[in-house]
Amino acid sequence: MRDFLVLARRAFEADHGAAYAARLAARMRATLTGLHVPLGVSGPLPAYDADTVMAQYAAWMAAELDRARAMAPGFEAWAGSLGVAHPAWIVADGPLAALVRYVGHWHDVLVVGGDADDGWNTPGGLADLLLGSGLPCVVVPAATPAGPVRLESVAVAWNGSVEAIRALHAARPLLQQAERVHLLVGEERAYGGSWPAFPLERWCASHGLHVVAEPLPAVSDDDDAGEAILDGARACGAELLVLGAYGRSRLAEWALGGVTRHLLRHSPLPLLMRH
Repeated sequence: MRDFLVLARRAFEADHGAAYAARLAARMRATLTGLHVPLGVSGPLPAYDADTVMAQYAAWMAAELDRARAMAPGFEAWAGSLGVAHPAWIVADGPLAALVRYVGHWHDVLVVGGDADDGWNTPGGLADLLLGSGLPCVVVPAATPAGPVRLESVAVAWNGSVEAIRALHAARPLLQQAERVHLLVGEERAYGGSWPAFPLERWCASHGLHVVAEPLPAVSDDDDAGEAILDGARACGAELLVLGAYGRSRLAEWALGGVTRHLLRHSPLPLLMRH
């Protein structure tokens, strides 16, 4: 984890996602790029004159991009004051998920704020970012305490799935900094008798991780599974929760509920997720 990317609002000093990203990047001695993409139009537009609408929108967008670009020195100074080496500020206009995917090609981790004030936090916006960026994604809820990022205890939701394996692998640099790693073990995903089993104990030992397995209770539906994971994370005092995202198709997750959706809605902890 050498290059962090954060979706930043214009008022980045008050942006809990940007603040967490900056402090985590500083802890990891990593770079940080703030990506600002204007979302929505400020103020009313005429209802019927299409030419006027387009002209007013173009003028608003040009002014918004100019204002955002002028914030680069402030962002770089602010991130530098938190200990980030080589911070950068990018302003772009276009489809959010496509821009994140493009900029993500030269980054290792995506960080986003996860409360209602963040423009991407819509019923599908976070899914587009998680599934489209190709990066592990840290979702930072508004309830996350301010101050230095603490990693004394990290919880990993584990069911043996490909998504869980990818999330565990992506989180390895953070897990190696944790004092305690708790595996919250649910019902194991079966892949067939001829498929090799992931050597969990050997993998953890080979990467210097000393983990404690915490079995989760059997549950009957996804919301109960999500709440059991949160209960397990609270019980071990976790400050970060690592999990695989969208074990089913995205359509099934959003239509039927899903563990991912429950955790995005209810977790008070930052979530490191990977599909």
